[in-house]
Amino acid sequence: MTEDLTGLGRRVSKDARDHEYLIPKRSTAAATWTSRYWAAAGGVLDQGATSQCVAYSGVKYLQAAPVMNKQLGAADCPKLYKDCQRIDEWPGENYDGTSVRALFKVLKSLGYVSEYRWAFDAETIVNHVLLTGPVVMGTVWTLDMFMPRKRNYYITPTGPDQGGHAWLIIGANRKKENPADAGGGYGAVRMINSWGAGWGDKGRAWISFRDLDKLIKADGEACVAKEVLKK
Repeated sequence: MTEDLTGLGRRVSKDARDHEYLIPKRSTAAATWTSRYWAAAGGVLDQGATSQCVAYSGVKYLQAAPVMNKQLGAADCPKLYKDCQRIDEWPGENYDGTSVRALFKVLKSLGYVSEYRWAFDAETIVNHVLLTGPVVMGTVWTLDMFMPRKRNYYITPTGPDQGGHAWLIIGANRKKENPADAGGGYGAVRMINSWGAGWGDKGRAWISFRDLDKLIKADGEACVAKEVLKK
């Protein structure tokens, strides 16, 4: 798999008001959990070379436990993407990508979520995954992140910045030992991408807590929502 087959598409959007709607910090309760992984219906999605990663990450978020909405799938992502562009922070639609904020605004308008909240530090993200559910991430994506290491399927945010990408954290393990080239130490999150099952470990990879913190502090964002199970 090469970079030209793996589209990006997350655009940075800063709003100070996001800090008024933060994911609660629950370190004490989360300390009782060592690891947790959330199932996701529908298999690994594949955005191809499009700039629709935000839409794909949103659909996979809806498909993932603990609230599994299965009404939307890969076929719905192009429309969801355009819906996001129509209400996002940039005029018109003649550009690539959209924001994570626009995604959750659209999901709320469609009745899939009733509210959404933000996190800007790795500890809060990890604790949410251990206690509550998956997290949609919007971060920079560097050259070395395109190809996870085959021996351990880690990705590290090194190399030149290639743009922005949205992806989903579906698990966390405090005791997972990280290899030296992922910073060493312990603790990693399990992410699922939108580049098909041929990428990484059947569409998934590991990111150390340390590297997750780097990504979130480099104009990154994490967003979760209170989902509504639609019949």
